[in-house]
Amino acid sequence: MARSGRALNGAYGALNGVYWMLCCLAYSFTGVFLLGRGYSNSQLGVIVAAGHVLGLVLQPVLASLADRPARAPLAVIAAVTGAAGLAAAGLICLPGKSWAVTVLTAGFLALVIVLQPLVNGLAYYLERLGAAVPFGLCRAVGSLAYGLLAAVLGRVVLRTGEIAVPAAGILAAAVLLLLAGLFARAGAPDRARREEGGGASPAGGLLADDRFRRMLAATALLFFAHAVLSSFTIQIVENVGGDSGDMGLLTGYIAVLELPGMLLFERLLRRFSAGSLLRFSAVFFPVKTLLALAAGSVAGLYGAMFFQGLSYALFIPASVRWAGQMAGPDRVNRAQAWITAMITVGNICASALGGLLLDGAGVGWTLAAASASAAAGAALMVFGVKK
Repeated sequence: MARSGRALNGAYGALNGVYWMLCCLAYSFTGVFLLGRGYSNSQLGVIVAAGHVLGLVLQPVLASLADRPARAPLAVIAAVTGAAGLAAAGLICLPGKSWAVTVLTAGFLALVIVLQPLVNGLAYYLERLGAAVPFGLCRAVGSLAYGLLAAVLGRVVLRTGEIAVPAAGILAAAVLLLLAGLFARAGAPDRARREEGGGASPAGGLLADDRFRRMLAATALLFFAHAVLSSFTIQIVENVGGDSGDMGLLTGYIAVLELPGMLLFERLLRRFSAGSLLRFSAVFFPVKTLLALAAGSVAGLYGAMFFQGLSYALFIPASVRWAGQMAGPDRVNRAQAWITAMITVGNICASALGGLLLDGAGVGWTLAAASASAAAGAALMVFGVKK
């Protein structure tokens, strides 16, 4: 693989695309898979929460390993991806509803979660190889791939059943492993580049910063709401008269809406700080959730999800750049892990409470709780994260 910046950027964009296909399977289709195997909403919530807890435990350990010099980030990405592929293969081999299916599903979800800060942090690894990575553009490839897979897989599941979900997981993991191998051939960052920014604050020291602590708390609250919408999409769609095909198309539509904000992110960053973009994006999380609560049809959900392009689409690249600027290149994986950990905390709470609320009180009360959480997170982000 050529070591030119253009080749590295192209490969990183492709890697984002394949990784976010895995995320599509883990976040949007875990519910479809488990419900198809006979699990209840409450059981689904507990399994998803368990996967997020396991991911939360593994993230700091693997991020610390990935912050070591040479090719450590690629080795960790390859190992985690291989394990995810094996978990997906196990789900194909095991029929029905069982403890083994439960454990493998939670494990697959945890491994996909663990990969997120590593894939984000790889951008800084490539910059030390000489590439000027347009993170927003590369991340937009991920959203496009997420949406395309969701739209296609929703229809495939209607024809073949839930077995299509782990089958897609095996294929995506195999391609991701190939891409990691291509990056390994690009060489390792030289010592001089690894030492650039060595005087930056360590990621662990960020917790002494009030702004960073408030940002983490706001992230957990915002992503409680986000996870309710993404983890229980099928239930929300069915509540207004749709099916898994409608869910796939809606998920694809949401992913396409993320593209403009991510594609234009680097240009926006020239005019606004990462903190300003974080505060701006936070405002639209409660707007999106409240409109989903008010929706009475699939068309209404399309209207609510329009604000994905102003919320999540800007939040993700802004948070990556903000954390990277505060941490410095040598501890960037651990910095990304702090942000991803709070996203995971939001997912855990949404999974555990969301399933119980769905079974006990229905979709309306579940979305009301998500709206309250998003509003609190937006207020904390807007007033707590200053320049």
